[in-house]
Amino acid sequence: MSATIDPEAGLQDPKATQSSHVSPEDDPAFRRFTCVFFGYGSNLSSRTMKQRCPDSLFIGVAVLKGGRWMINETGYANIVPGDEDDEVYGSLFFLSYRDEKALDESEGVPWLYEKMKLKVKKLSRPEDGEDWGAGAVELDATAYVDVQRTTEGRIQKEYVVWVKKAIEDGVMCGMPTSYADKYLKAYLPEEQEVQADIVMVRTQHFGGGKGVDVVPRGFASWSRG
Repeated sequence: MSATIDPEAGLQDPKATQSSHVSPEDDPAFRRFTCVFFGYGSNLSSRTMKQRCPDSLFIGVAVLKGGRWMINETGYANIVPGDEDDEVYGSLFFLSYRDEKALDESEGVPWLYEKMKLKVKKLSRPEDGEDWGAGAVELDATAYVDVQRTTEGRIQKEYVVWVKKAIEDGVMCGMPTSYADKYLKAYLPEEQEVQADIVMVRTQHFGGGKGVDVVPRGFASWSRG
């Protein structure tokens, strides 16, 4: 009997040999890597991604040429077409099936963000005398992009701490500080406006035959159209 991968979606793994009563937490099919993910907002932080997607495997930092990082009217990060000199830095991760499904719901796919394949260049760790861009490898990566809301907005208060963590982790892994200064920090409020006790709620529970339970704060009021 084939094991059901997601009872709600009706997807099945034809190669699975385990019985259907196996819980998702114990089923190796749920931990199988299904995509390479490009995280450019709060998900740029490998620490944040490990909390949100426990199976995720950090690959390195990559850059998307010709795109521009911005905060749109929802108060969260987005990528819009930019000039030829614009670029977007992000972190690359291998995602398991269950983490990809959880992140889809957490990011509001497809009613808020849409999943897109973007051609990015992965930076290589420099040898002596080289920079991070030397030996960059081009590949296709999955990213979440809001194609309908492209007007600039004001960053959500609870999002500030996550963007700051993303900057810190990104710079440690090769993202230029000049990029953070030009794009990300331009949307951050003055220090006295930041409320340190605010946190973004993004939890996930996978099991019990109920699929993914994700609760992202701030998304519920937004709809397509």
